[in-house]
Amino acid sequence: MKTNALVHKGWHVDALGAAVCIVLTAGVYLAGVEPLIRRHDEYADQLKTLEAEQARAAHLERTLKAVQAHLAKVQREAAEGTLRLRPLATAPLHVAEISQLAADSGLVIDDIQTATPVPGEYAVAVPVRLSGTGTYTACTLFLSRLRRALPETCVLSFTLADRGQQPASPAAFEMDLRWHAAREDATPSAGASQALSANPPNPESET
Repeated sequence: MKTNALVHKGWHVDALGAAVCIVLTAGVYLAGVEPLIRRHDEYADQLKTLEAEQARAAHLERTLKAVQAHLAKVQREAAEGTLRLRPLATAPLHVAEISQLAADSGLVIDDIQTATPVPGEYAVAVPVRLSGTGTYTACTLFLSRLRRALPETCVLSFTLADRGQQPASPAAFEMDLRWHAAREDATPSAGASQALSANPPNPESET
């Protein structure tokens, strides 16, 4: 009988020890392992965000380089006198061409406006601002087509809104352009050559 009591007592001790071990294990998990797992998940999310930001930055950098290359080409062509500027009176036609070119490139134009023309020594600079929505691919396609179809139009700035974790999704954009029109008292070739050379644009791109 005494032996059975000791065995029974030992069973209680083992059960108590097991319970203590379980409690300690749970405590260690809650105090150490679970926070580590949570921090690891947070780090993984931050890493994905960083990778998306880096990809977006690389895309915008390529766009900026393309715009800069376009401007350099325009300046070279201007120096050779190959551009022919249109009269200022054709501004509505030029704006319509820009809008159609944007639509054909996959952009949705919400607003397009021209500001007060700025007369220069050899040409008239007409600010053109357009805003809307589109993907990065559509924006780059539009910029590429713009420099081929309307080389007398320079890109001053291009802004594409942050698209978070979906770089390929449509986002709001704004573009500031400058169209060079011929002065009434200047020949087209001379106006194109010297106006663009004397006033080289300074393109900017941001997210």
